[in-house]
Amino acid sequence: MLVQSILSAVLSVNIMGTCVAATTMPTLLRGTGPAIGDAMPAPLLATAVRERMPSFREVGVTYVVVFFNSSDAVSRQSLPVLDTLAQRFGKKLVIVAISDEPVSVVREFAATPEWAPKLGFVVAADPTRNSLQTVYGQGSWPTLPVAFVIRGGVVQWRGVPLDLDPIVSAVVTENWDIAAAQRAAEQQRLWDEQMSKVDALAKTARFDEALAALAGSCASAMPAQAALCTGRKFSLLISARRIPEALTVGAEIIRAPANEKQAAGIAWTIVNVIPGDADALAFALKAAQSSDRALKGRDPMVGAILARVLWLSGRRTEAVETARRALSLADSPDLQNSLREDLRVYEPASKQPAPAR
Repeated sequence: MLVQSILSAVLSVNIMGTCVAATTMPTLLRGTGPAIGDAMPAPLLATAVRERMPSFREVGVTYVVVFFNSSDAVSRQSLPVLDTLAQRFGKKLVIVAISDEPVSVVREFAATPEWAPKLGFVVAADPTRNSLQTVYGQGSWPTLPVAFVIRGGVVQWRGVPLDLDPIVSAVVTENWDIAAAQRAAEQQRLWDEQMSKVDALAKTARFDEALAALAGSCASAMPAQAALCTGRKFSLLISARRIPEALTVGAEIIRAPANEKQAAGIAWTIVNVIPGDADALAFALKAAQSSDRALKGRDPMVGAILARVLWLSGRRTEAVETARRALSLADSPDLQNSLREDLRVYEPASKQPAPAR
């Protein structure tokens, strides 16, 4: 079903971490390019297909530069966030989204009925990758999308665009602590190195070693990283097929989630990794319902996850109702289309007797 690929891409299915929600700490991404506190390289040359490229030199203006790709689901998911910020802050904020695709492709994308109303900021094409390599250096291929927040020519923050809202709000209102952001970025860099080692062990099925390494890292983790430990442990246990232990950890997450979407995240892990385990599926339903209640049924992605779990649980009519609700709330064309695709499967089958479980 299409919604599975969309959710996996859009959410990056980072269930080991914040479980569906994007990370909320400023993230110093791997690779080259300016760090927080560095001058933003210039000039940024690209062909604007919506509005005009700014000078990046206006005093008192905060700039956000996002490198994205219109064919990438995660990139597209970031665009409504940019539009919301542009509308909120008006002339105090200038947002520029630059794609390395051909000008014709970006222009056509920006003109589509689905996306045109959600692009209230500068959209530009840079098929020669001039601006990207100005920022990152020649021959660089950073993971996209990536955002830079700039004020006074200095990088205030860099990370994933889905995390921009609180950062931009603080920078625009001059309540941003760049020194604290630098410390957080360094903490995140060290944590990412440790988690890369954990992931490498897990990829070779050395789960006991991975769990031990995770426990060691979590014992000395800063609060922002420590909040992710339980979710990572759950994911490792699921991958190791240690289901009873995983569900015990999952119960801890439901009791005290890192955020309102985390319980839905563990449900998503279950239906993707072990959908045939009856006990785990029953737990996934409880987890998805927990997130849905916490968010008062107003989050379309959580609704999409709950609909999937209901469907796999044989509760077909409820799956249809939940998917319809999620569709009515979805503001992303990608998620809207994927939910319509799922409903084309759910609705006819809901009229047939559910298979015995």
